Amino acid sequence: MTGAKPVQVHQDLLKGEGSARLEAARTAMSGTVVVLDEASMVGNADMEKLVRLANLLRLDRFASIGDTKQLGAVDAGKPFDVMQQAGIEAAQMDTNLRARDEALRSAQRAAQGGRISEALAHLGGNVVAAGENAAVDAAAAWLSLAPKEREVTAIYASGRALRGEVNEAVQTGLKANGELGPGAMKLEVLSRINLTREELRYARSYAPGTVLEVDRRQRGQGLQKGSYAVVATDLSRERVTLQNERGRQFEFRPGQLRPQGEKDPVKLYERREIEIHDGDRIRWTATDHRRGLLNADQARIISVDAKGVSLATSVGVLHRLAPTDPMLKRLDLAYALNAHMAQGLTSDRGIAVMDSREKNLANQQTFLVTITRLRDRLTLFVDNAGKLEAAVENNPGMKRSALETVDLLRNAAATGMERGRAAEAQLKAPELDRSISKKFDMGL
Repeated sequence: MTGAKPVQVHQDLLKGEGSARLEAARTAMSGTVVVLDEASMVGNADMEKLVRLANLLRLDRFASIGDTKQLGAVDAGKPFDVMQQAGIEAAQMDTNLRARDEALRSAQRAAQGGRISEALAHLGGNVVAAGENAAVDAAAAWLSLAPKEREVTAIYASGRALRGEVNEAVQTGLKANGELGPGAMKLEVLSRINLTREELRYARSYAPGTVLEVDRRQRGQGLQKGSYAVVATDLSRERVTLQNERGRQFEFRPGQLRPQGEKDPVKLYERREIEIHDGDRIRWTATDHRRGLLNADQARIISVDAKGVSLATSVGVLHRLAPTDPMLKRLDLAYALNAHMAQGLTSDRGIAVMDSREKNLANQQTFLVTITRLRDRLTLFVDNAGKLEAAVENNPGMKRSALETVDLLRNAAATGMERGRAAEAQLKAPELDRSISKKFDMGL
């Protein structure tokens, strides 16, 4: 955001134009140009809010920057793509300024054009087929670097499972080599399950053992704000049995969640166990604004003892978290990042891991994001190069918008009607069709 001095834009502005706060915001943001980066990752609901705010504030310009071929929004819709299809004013930026290595630049250009075989050929010997050991071998390659080289070498994994394997392998190596201190603590952390609002309205999305967080009271269902364990699901009745921290059970009807709204009323998490040590690198998976602990930001563990955890944030702010601090449930190891976390980042060198057996993740969008984060070098560890190439080639990873789906179905229906009219036009009246008549003699 450039132009006027920074101003906090509150959700209350969306509720009416006549408030004094809105007028103050308009004055403060007069002459402002707002730029939304990585716009391909914004869904319909969030984009609608942003456009409404831009109109309410009467901004001079609201520009979106992104790449429709990269990863899209987890939530419903792909408005950035749809706006371009509708003919919005656009400027194409197709010069690669990130890659400094010619072979890497060629691989990125091929991936941008969907030519996966060519991209892999440009990477050449930097594609390592490691079978089922890809995650461990990638971790070993990073660990073998000098400490200063590790700082400028990122590890990217195509999905959550591979990221967890790499994180665990790196931590194991650092611990075995004495690079992590003796202090340790086992934690049960909550990892967000990325589901759309519509997916959260079906019982099949709620596996026993997961955790449902209710962000605001659901009066119709008797649920207060808080955390609930998923005990059981009844798919035939579309019911989910929840249990609060005191052991009381509730029957939850996900279908009663509103399909639209300003903020998701519920979020679903899976429980995972991790261990943190003195010296570990972590990242936050939720935000505590009061203390400046921000979602996706990294921190370094200074020490771990029975009284809690001492850490330093990415900007050097020191914190002490007690063993019961809720943010100790909202962290993860940060040696590796998955593709959704990596989009928008840049590093000099990188080590990446992809697996052809991850059917939903071995796609062209994930591949493009993975190989375009780097300036100088990429080493790609895969289970099987040939199988990965085939899997990525056959899976663009694009989702259809609601408008595209309606157009597809309308065009299919129109084709069917046209075929019907053409068939009727070719039919002759039965009495004129000689193929179904035969001669007969009439005697007198």
